[in-house]
Amino acid sequence: MKSSKLLLALMLAVPLLTNAADRLAYVLNSTGETLSKINLTTGIVQNDIVTIGSDIYSYPNQMVIRDSLAYIIASGTDELQIINLKSETTIDFISTGASSNPYWMAFYDSQFVYVTLMLQNKMIVIDVIGGMIVHQIPTGVSPAGIVISNNKAYVVCSGYDFENYTFNPSILYIYNLNDYSLLNQLDIGLNAQYAAVDNLGNIHIVATGNYFDVMGEVFIIDSGLDEIINSFSIGGSPGLINIGPDSVAYIAAAGWSQSGYIFSYNAITGELYHDADNPIEVGLNCMTAIAYQDSTIFAASFSTDYINMIDSAGTRLMDYAVGDGPIHLDFNYIPGDADGDFEVNILDVVHIINWKYKDGPATTTAKWRANVNADLYYNILDIVYLLNYLYKDGPAPKVGIPWLL
Repeated sequence: MKSSKLLLALMLAVPLLTNAADRLAYVLNSTGETLSKINLTTGIVQNDIVTIGSDIYSYPNQMVIRDSLAYIIASGTDELQIINLKSETTIDFISTGASSNPYWMAFYDSQFVYVTLMLQNKMIVIDVIGGMIVHQIPTGVSPAGIVISNNKAYVVCSGYDFENYTFNPSILYIYNLNDYSLLNQLDIGLNAQYAAVDNLGNIHIVATGNYFDVMGEVFIIDSGLDEIINSFSIGGSPGLINIGPDSVAYIAAAGWSQSGYIFSYNAITGELYHDADNPIEVGLNCMTAIAYQDSTIFAASFSTDYINMIDSAGTRLMDYAVGDGPIHLDFNYIPGDADGDFEVNILDVVHIINWKYKDGPATTTAKWRANVNADLYYNILDIVYLLNYLYKDGPAPKVGIPWLL
């Protein structure tokens, strides 16, 4: 293999193809049923760039960005909406079935996405290329959050009884993605709804409690053993969880009086940084706290219609006025951008070489963006693939497998 110096020298000798983009955050506005766009370099916000849902009362829940496409769960209109972010137009609505209330999704690869249907007690597999449902798998009661790790789907079933308005114990259902068989099920507190995967591949689940006398808890599951390896009380009524590149977990915890709250802890050790007794304070009714690739955090204040950008200590860095009722957000990226500078060039090749072969740092973005050929491995073939793209007019880097660690 050529050394990093020789690879850098290629820049001076060979014309190359580069790919670059602005750093952008897209915000899903639930009440307004629109999408907002924040240019993180200029600070300019464009609101209402796309309408969400094929009809009114779409009640969007979640957005996932994969390269130039945004995928949005619209629970009210029972559909998965696909938006081309370059043209800012909707290219497809995929129905999840009448009265299905799709809640959350997790991508397996570039073609298949798993979606929980809260009112039908099942999850479905959608072929986003073919635009159709290809599998339906029964789950427990009221499936909510879903994540994929170690070639398994982890489905958080809250157990909430919509007919009697009662909270029942929550159960985590674990499925083998090769044959959709149920591998295991674990008790995970009361009113569990959301999950996230840490940098070791383990699953973190937030149990919200009953908003009265049962407070929030966190459960951590080893995705190899499928056993609970840690659990602890975090207090309050926590909701959506996100784990940043620095292995800090951030949990949006609403807040209903003067401020919104974020809880945080070390996802590897379980050390609590901020819980109900000393939360990070942000805008009122915080519904989402998402870590960016530089470990700043973007919090969506549903009641004030602002995105608050903060650092890990909770210091307010910037406020962005967005649409009505921001509930979720995600960031753009470029496949193959291993070093996170929003350009795909020879420096990404050098970064992968240093990471894999010279004990250099891992990718500063999600690691799976370095799996440029999307073959589930990080190795010399990714380096060759990227060099062929840059210098030999080869195919562009592929959208990677998000559960690859």
